[in-house]
Amino acid sequence: MFEAARVGDDIGHSGALAGMIAGTIVGGLIAAAGGILAGAMFIAGLGASCLGVGVLLVGASLAVGYYTGELATAARDSIADAGASSMTKKGVITSGSPNVFINGKPAALATDSTVDCSDDGSQQMAEGSKRVSINSQPASRIGDRTTCDAKVMTGSNNVIIGGDPQQTLPIQSEVPEWLYKVSDLTLLFAGLIGGWGGAAGKVGALSKLLGKIPGINKLARIACRAGTLMTGVAAAGIIARPVDIVSGQKFLSGDDELDFVLPSRLPVRWQRYWRSGNPGDSVLGRGWSLFWESRLEAYQDGLVWRAPSGDYVAFPKVPKGLRSYCESEKNWLEHHQDDSWSVYDVSGERWHYAPLKDDAPSLLQRISEPCGNDILFEWNADNTLHALTDSAGQRVVCRYDRDRLLGAWLDDEICLVSYDYDEQRQLVCVTGRGGSVRRRFRWQDGLMSAHEDANGLLSEYRWREIDGLPRVVAFRHSGGEQLTFEYDFDNGTRRATRDDGAQAHWLVDDDDNVARFTDYDGRQTTFVYRDGELCDVILPGGAMRRSTWDKYGRMTSETDPAGRRTEYHWHRLTDRITRTVYPDGTSSQAIYDLRGRLLSETDPAGSTTAYRYPDDEENLPESITDAIGGVVRLVWNHQGLLTQRTDCSGSVTRFTYDRFGQLIASEDAEGNITRREWSRAGLLSAVIHPDGSRESLVWNERGQLTGWRDPLESEVSWAYNALGLPVSLTDRIGRVRQWSYDPRGNLLRLDNGNGAEYRFTYDAVGRPLSETRPDETVRHLEWDARGFLCALEENGRPAADGGIARRVQQFSYDDSGLLIGRTQRHAEYRYFRDLSGQITRIRRTPTAEGVALGIESDEIDYRHDAAGRVLSESGINGEVGYEWDALSNLTGLTLPGEQKLAWLHYGSGHVSAIRFGQQLVTEFTRDRLHREVRRTQGAREQLRQYDSLGRRTLQRSELSTDVTLPEQALLERLYRYTARGELSGVSDTLRGEVDYGYDAEGRLLKHYEARQGHSRAQFSYDAADNLAANDDAVPVTDNR
Repeated sequence: MFEAARVGDDIGHSGALAGMIAGTIVGGLIAAAGGILAGAMFIAGLGASCLGVGVLLVGASLAVGYYTGELATAARDSIADAGASSMTKKGVITSGSPNVFINGKPAALATDSTVDCSDDGSQQMAEGSKRVSINSQPASRIGDRTTCDAKVMTGSNNVIIGGDPQQTLPIQSEVPEWLYKVSDLTLLFAGLIGGWGGAAGKVGALSKLLGKIPGINKLARIACRAGTLMTGVAAAGIIARPVDIVSGQKFLSGDDELDFVLPSRLPVRWQRYWRSGNPGDSVLGRGWSLFWESRLEAYQDGLVWRAPSGDYVAFPKVPKGLRSYCESEKNWLEHHQDDSWSVYDVSGERWHYAPLKDDAPSLLQRISEPCGNDILFEWNADNTLHALTDSAGQRVVCRYDRDRLLGAWLDDEICLVSYDYDEQRQLVCVTGRGGSVRRRFRWQDGLMSAHEDANGLLSEYRWREIDGLPRVVAFRHSGGEQLTFEYDFDNGTRRATRDDGAQAHWLVDDDDNVARFTDYDGRQTTFVYRDGELCDVILPGGAMRRSTWDKYGRMTSETDPAGRRTEYHWHRLTDRITRTVYPDGTSSQAIYDLRGRLLSETDPAGSTTAYRYPDDEENLPESITDAIGGVVRLVWNHQGLLTQRTDCSGSVTRFTYDRFGQLIASEDAEGNITRREWSRAGLLSAVIHPDGSRESLVWNERGQLTGWRDPLESEVSWAYNALGLPVSLTDRIGRVRQWSYDPRGNLLRLDNGNGAEYRFTYDAVGRPLSETRPDETVRHLEWDARGFLCALEENGRPAADGGIARRVQQFSYDDSGLLIGRTQRHAEYRYFRDLSGQITRIRRTPTAEGVALGIESDEIDYRHDAAGRVLSESGINGEVGYEWDALSNLTGLTLPGEQKLAWLHYGSGHVSAIRFGQQLVTEFTRDRLHREVRRTQGAREQLRQYDSLGRRTLQRSELSTDVTLPEQALLERLYRYTARGELSGVSDTLRGEVDYGYDAEGRLLKHYEARQGHSRAQFSYDAADNLAANDDAVPVTDNR
């Protein structure tokens, strides 16, 4: 049992789980039989008691019940033991030591080695030899366990590693504790009612019915996959704010539908969803779903789960104590011993439902996370939500008008969101806290014909029934963009035509996945799917980006078009990455406990940061220990918000919040307090600095910042268009700058303030093609088939003789888009990269014209450490070396002549001294905010002082000797500031008084020095901030 384990060796589970289940069934049958016999004897005993023999029969019935129970337990245990003695292969060890090999294979070791278990997904080796370590971790052998309690089954035939096993990670029992409890309760239950039923049959046609049209969860995964593989969501068929072009559905699920968030250790996210293909009803109307309207219902011979998004997911009826996984929706359904149910995914968040009763739905009872924080729900008699209470004790109460929700109130006092309806009881308006309108809707024949967002952008939709379902056929918004849609279901194509005539095309496969996308500029992207996951993307130009996924929807590897492969290993069945292997073979690692809390993370260079928690129920760390031993201590309030941070030097920063979780005060380690005020709508309205100065912010009814006032009440104001983009800015001296956009939000013109403007043009997909500047210089940009910038041409202002200065640069890239070459008139530059994409060499080769100008060939080489930090750069002028500590602070710099500069640090990287060679150059003393307050250079010292805003107010230089001579007079400088924070004056022992003056915009207007012959300088500017000769100068319209 001490054979060394290696990558590729088998792991397996014993038959204990199967034995436990089989034992439970057999034990249940025995108990049932005994229960029936005992019941018969008990009834007979009651009937015969008048004859004087009933007591004996009743006693015999109790004995039969007792002995059959014991027999059932024994049968259960014997079968479980027999199962535990056998091992079945469930996977292999997938990673090992990067530099220790056994029989030519990487050695397996505890913690660092990952395994792939078919039952439990990605896991880690949790045990190894107490006597032999590899890469500072115990070496694993046959018989050592993984985090899911599998054991190594095979190993080396000629390498033995002794020593008792040492456990480095928590191990989840192969037969979870609740299963043992379930078995016992099942036997008791079977003994009382006469048996235990088997698993329910499969759910039939419902899953097919609901699977025809993609739900919001699937659409969200499509968008996620497209983003992960660096493809826009439009390529995946999600367009028009948003419409699914594949099915023609209109849906809403983004941040515009997030009405409020209550901060806590498990935050309440009051999220709305709407989908035209959702047949379900809601307290908001048909097609809507609020997150808490999730429920579980019996359907035919199975169950249907209504997800928070309103999607319907089919499950079988699972026996108590077991769970079922829906791979298409990435959720588990678990049936608990108390007959309650829960649904959860790899995030660890679990939705709990009451036991099913007759035909009534099982309502959501609570939402929990692994550390026990939860949200509790209270229901009205008509199955509508009355109130919820979060883990911070905050209570949200719902109010209704008949069957429609009117609003949600915090502690029944403050309205967080309210809803208004039309005469047909359809939702028409969503109003947030403070009265700000977040959404408006229009309806026609039960379908959403328009919606307006918080910025006032009105999006309109036209519908037509196609192939039996209503689908969106046209879209436009008040910013000017228009689209028409065409569907060809027979040939699997979709088409969108834009207002400018440009067209995009989608080819759809038999599973309704986008197989090919043709963009508005004609470039094509192809998609390849495996097991329902988007795995490969063939980009325009032919390069391919690859990925692999496990059945839980987690990416296990990605390979960029240049062949750089990154692997991801996951912590158990969670969404926490436990190990990332980079293309160059280096890796980073994270360790979690059984509750999914991060315990430590180690970077590729081996530096480890550790996290500590006060108890098993706290999901926020109380301390963080960095890679060099510095400890930061944290304190959190009941809402899970940080209230105190003590850094590794003992400096304390404090934070205070209001009931909404909004930061209202922060106090630094020197006792300086900054206060904040908020509007009723939850928008920051003022910042009061420690010196009492005040900055104010003004917001319009749409929640857009329209004004900012400095401490002297000078104001900057903004105006916006329907897309929420700024169209004008008026500064503190009344100047107006303006922006103009096309219907897709591309900037077309920018007014420079002097009547001149910048002008821009774009291609069909929004990439800039040209920029014309006020001085008549022009930049032209060219893009290759892959979408990379391949040429930049810069044309100067025409000269008097008509000639134009021109500079052209050309760029080349590898298939993944990293720059590898740049060519211009005088030289060519090549960039060489390692497997991680980091630059290892830059080579300059002059052209013939460059040689004539004296440009020489040159080459610079770079070396990096495992964390990507530069260790050296060398060229024709020598080599410069760099040294770093574990926190990436620069500690040493070696110059080409071998001279060395060294920096000494304290805490998390604050410089305390600098050395040159063995000579101490300077030392620093810092205050509790780690600002420099004193430095020494030989016998001279410099002192600094600061005001409450952190501005330097004094700088003094003096000699630190026992005797002060007249020629050693102090050199001192005092600084003064305006209320806006501008330097207004300096009192200098050498230069005397120096004064500065500014306008309201902060531009320097005057400079005066009394000792320099009353030296005075005045400055004036044109409207574009160009320095002018005098106040009457004509604006320089063509100056940038």
